[in-house]
Amino acid sequence: MEFILVVALVFGIIVYRRRAAGERVDVGLMARRLFEFGFLFGLVVATAIGTTGALGRLLDVVEDGRGGDPEGLAIWLSLVIVAGAALVGLSLWLRRRFRLSESEAGSGGWSFYLSAVDLASTGMLVGSSIMVIGWLIDGWSFDSWALAALPVWFAVSVVHWRLPGTRRLIHLLFASGAALAGMAFSTAMIVEHLLRWAYEGITPDPLSLGHGYGGDTSWANSWDGLRGSIGPLLAFGVAWWWFWWRNARKSARSPERDGYVLVVGVLGGLATTVVAAAGVLHTVLSWLLVASSREGPAVEHFDVMTIYATLLVIGLGLWAYHRREVPYAVARQAEGRDEVARLYDHLEAGVGLVASTVGLAVLLGIVLNEVLPAPDDWDVDVGELVTFALTMLLVGGPIWNRAWRRIQAHAGSLAEEASAVRRVYLFSVFGATALVVLGSVLAMVYMVLFGVLDGSLDGDSVAGFRIPLALIGATAGVSVYHGRVLRSGLRSVPTSSRPSSRTVTLVGPAASALVSAIGEVPGVRVVHHRRLDLTDPAEVDPEVVLEALRSGTGDMVVVVAGDGSIEVVPVAG
Repeated sequence: MEFILVVALVFGIIVYRRRAAGERVDVGLMARRLFEFGFLFGLVVATAIGTTGALGRLLDVVEDGRGGDPEGLAIWLSLVIVAGAALVGLSLWLRRRFRLSESEAGSGGWSFYLSAVDLASTGMLVGSSIMVIGWLIDGWSFDSWALAALPVWFAVSVVHWRLPGTRRLIHLLFASGAALAGMAFSTAMIVEHLLRWAYEGITPDPLSLGHGYGGDTSWANSWDGLRGSIGPLLAFGVAWWWFWWRNARKSARSPERDGYVLVVGVLGGLATTVVAAAGVLHTVLSWLLVASSREGPAVEHFDVMTIYATLLVIGLGLWAYHRREVPYAVARQAEGRDEVARLYDHLEAGVGLVASTVGLAVLLGIVLNEVLPAPDDWDVDVGELVTFALTMLLVGGPIWNRAWRRIQAHAGSLAEEASAVRRVYLFSVFGATALVVLGSVLAMVYMVLFGVLDGSLDGDSVAGFRIPLALIGATAGVSVYHGRVLRSGLRSVPTSSRPSSRTVTLVGPAASALVSAIGEVPGVRVVHHRRLDLTDPAEVDPEVVLEALRSGTGDMVVVVAGDGSIEVVPVAG
């Protein structure tokens, strides 16, 4: 049942996207391709699993002379014979169809099939590589299945990468993100292990914690605990190199690529760095301000610094690398900023603003706690709250100030004030903080009315105002300030200068660079129809089309000929 729902969901998404792009949808053809390629995927997986199991049995015989029970071997051989024969027959059938129609290789169903096989084979290769490398260098138990899976799934991957068809960028980015996460986690394990080894080596007394070295800080002992993380690092590193460095990184600029770099790389690295810096500050401040933290030895209190230092290294590495991958975000071009640069700055400002606002709210709550004393059952250590508030302010404040100064340096220009990124950011901040203020006022009104109607309005009820008042004090100023900035920007952009919605219909060969270039023009929606009568099209210069778009105002049809010439035809909307 779940499989049917997944298939129906994928089918519905494809139909919706094609109709939204203005393309004619042949539901019968799409259904045939979806189920046909889905059946092919099942046969490939079944054949590969059967081959892996049979080869694993052979490796068991070579390893210890035992082949296991015959029932398991019969299952693997049955999969190889039945699924393999069906796979050969279906492959020959599809090969004939692909030769008769070029549209098969460019269909969405075939692209989805290639993506599914790539992800499945990569997952099997990564998992098997980790097991085999651990067996080779860390003394893990011998796993015949993992060793047999390496050549089988590597062959599946190589064969499918040589097949005709295009990989969707979103599939490459998804695999890149998963590989990056695994590589970052493996690197963090290694870095933290080395930092802990160094920390315990320079401290006067060994730690009494269970995960410490127990006084043995020799390199041999450290290497024993380090080898287990090398396999995941190598496996995920190769996957990241293939999907990102070898393929996705070289793709043309697009919302998907920029979103991956900004959200996964820049924002992920920045958030990790902020957490690490906040952890370091909190550890130091808690030692200085919280008396209970000094009851134990300093060695154990600052032991957590190895974790924060590891997060700092990983976060700065992600941030620094992906920041260089953001086009125009570092080196400003003569023509000015683009939406990617603005998105980078506003993401950074948002992270700093959230952290500093939370810190300010906690600090105001501490002050109000002295004015409106808490009930008798309030047992929270004020020193811990002060430490947390100062940490958030010292970390978030500089980040927000640095990013907001860059943003406001371009304020006043028409392009900046009309930017969708700036508008979304200001509306989001203004709306979120205004809701917090209204919610806090609502909570106080409810508390007063409930106390009056219930006859329980007393000092303890009034003391409960400290939390809503702290939220109001921290967010009201933020809401008013960003509301004024938003209102000023709306007034500075005349209605006549705001881009109107236009549709550009592109009829020509597959030209992702041309489609991306047209899509970057503000207010333009691109509908691409691929020409099937062009076998060897010439290169197309996007500047010719962009110049016509800038000089025109209405909808247009762009026809690309086989020799690379372009005809731009204005049409009625």
